[in-house]
Amino acid sequence: MTPEPLTPRTAGQPRRNVPTYVWTILALAGGLAAGGVFPGPLAPVASATSTLIAWVVDVVPLLILAALSPAIATLVRRGLAGRFAGAVVLWYVFTSTVAGLIAVVTSATIFRIPLTTGDRGVWTEAAAMLRSLGEGGASWPLLAILAGILLGALGARHDATYRVLRRVADAIERAGGRLAYVMLPLILAFGVTLGVRFGGSLGLSHYLTMAAYTGALVLVWWVFYTFVLVRRIGRRPVGPVLREYYVPTAVFAAGTCSSLATLPVNLANAKKVGVRDEVADFVLPFGAVVNLDASALAYVAYGPFVVAYVFGLELSWMMMLAAWPAVVLFTIAAPGLPAGMGTALWSATLFASMLGLEGQAQGEFIASWIALSGGLPDMLRTATNTTGDGYTAIIFDGRFDRFFARDRG
Repeated sequence: MTPEPLTPRTAGQPRRNVPTYVWTILALAGGLAAGGVFPGPLAPVASATSTLIAWVVDVVPLLILAALSPAIATLVRRGLAGRFAGAVVLWYVFTSTVAGLIAVVTSATIFRIPLTTGDRGVWTEAAAMLRSLGEGGASWPLLAILAGILLGALGARHDATYRVLRRVADAIERAGGRLAYVMLPLILAFGVTLGVRFGGSLGLSHYLTMAAYTGALVLVWWVFYTFVLVRRIGRRPVGPVLREYYVPTAVFAAGTCSSLATLPVNLANAKKVGVRDEVADFVLPFGAVVNLDASALAYVAYGPFVVAYVFGLELSWMMMLAAWPAVVLFTIAAPGLPAGMGTALWSATLFASMLGLEGQAQGEFIASWIALSGGLPDMLRTATNTTGDGYTAIIFDGRFDRFFARDRG
């Protein structure tokens, strides 16, 4: 009897069973090793990657507009539905803002970032910052944010506009899922760029340092959320929450590198620790889409690491304070691209523009930023983002009755 040929689904199954983050790490490591061992022959690959990134940067404002406007419309529509929903929205905005501020203070202190660059005064630096935002493309992402807010506000009140915006958001989400494996050659090229630029040994050292740095950042945020917010505001004993909710959820989230893929597990584990259905079924799905507070923390803090430590360029407190609200706002509506590509690309573009980098230098900077922030750092960010949603559900569960008592009153 002749065996039946493998169907496309069966033939592709083993590859799909390997988690995306494994392929990402392997692609980064392979590219880094190849670029470090063969810097001369692979220099054209690094150059082409930087050129490609410089072209992609031109598309970033459209990406921001397409991702942010439907998110703003959804926030307004859901946030005005009642005090409870509005409080959840404000809580997510508050935690992301605080996370970004913590990142500014801690990273600027660790890397000894000066208040201003050179001998310039505060006002001179501020004026130079405003000029730089109007040059080199930095103003376009910021204008896209403003346009996204205005278009989102229109979509919140106009049903036809909202439907169009939602279709755009759904298309971005579908594209993000399909790009998980398609992007592997590009991630490989990022690794090559890193290897050619710094050499295999130094490039690997930078990557491992970035992973350790990310681990330290999310540890600070975890301690704050667990022992201050959950214990004090949520009034929950920490031990059972860690055993029954945090550990199994964080491990699963780190393995998938996706808040949305972790959502079913997140819901089940939150309900195991007593979060009622009405709270979990609203707070967790909503947070999976709009709450990336650990990413806000990390991508603001990555600025001094990549700019000052990796590239040895000058960065000031004024630049950090300008980048903080922009990065926080974009993490609320980060498009569903794998390996944190949406937020990584946007934040790297913002800092590169503030530094006045152009052409090949700009592409090299952005490619290195994306390579350093993928893989292990992405696993740590996702685990912290996802469990932050569950922590929020735990906190609001204890105050659920109060919200609705006021509504009835």
